[in-house]
Amino acid sequence: MTTKPTILITGANQGIGYAIAEHLTTTSTKYHLLISARTLPRAISAVSALQATSLDPTSLTPLALDVTNDASIAAAALEISNTFTSLSILINNAGIAQAPSNSDSDSDSPLRTQYATIFNTNVFSPACLIETFLPLLRKSNHPDRRIVNVTSGLGLTSMAGKDGYAFNAKTWFAADYRSSKAALNMLTAAYAARLADEGIAVVAAAPGMCRTRFTGWQGRKDAGEGARVIVRAAVEGVGREVSGRYVADEVGDGW
Repeated sequence: MTTKPTILITGANQGIGYAIAEHLTTTSTKYHLLISARTLPRAISAVSALQATSLDPTSLTPLALDVTNDASIAAAALEISNTFTSLSILINNAGIAQAPSNSDSDSDSPLRTQYATIFNTNVFSPACLIETFLPLLRKSNHPDRRIVNVTSGLGLTSMAGKDGYAFNAKTWFAADYRSSKAALNMLTAAYAARLADEGIAVVAAAPGMCRTRFTGWQGRKDAGEGARVIVRAAVEGVGREVSGRYVADEVGDGW
């Protein structure tokens, strides 16, 4: 068990999630990071890589967590409870941009399945994670407990039809992904209101278009730059001042 505040990062074995962990573990020894991936071997591999540059290699713990599987979520919560007793900060990073193609053909998933798959990962999973880990967050004595939902500027209705915005809906339709992130933004606002009196901040943070596998290696910046926004939302400043807000560096803070 550690006396350090604990931070759980979902989908931390690659992309933005890995970059978030890398930034935290190479700039501070204040936190104990729970590096989660869909399978334990992937999480262990990520921890091994992070330890090579970490300021405190002992403050990294691998965790198997499939965010789309309720049994996996429950098992992860139990493991955290048994090992650390509480959780200080939850970063809901895991997400998908599009539904996988049908494994039995080259055609795309039917529209309903496509939307259901994206919403299951990007909206339903964060909701289930928040509800499952809330008891652990409530047990933490960390003075600035937070939940950070990794969102996207594509989920802002104000940006969808904005002329001159490189990723407006005319240029990149992606209605399924956009609507899932819009729903995640509302989830953030609702939980921020619900948990305000308990001193648990809930923030939506957008890393921007980063060059990662998630975006097909397209984007204006690398994963490290995008992760910086998430780190700001998770550990910098005062949580209650950003709770219920959208934090970003490309379109500015605010909804």
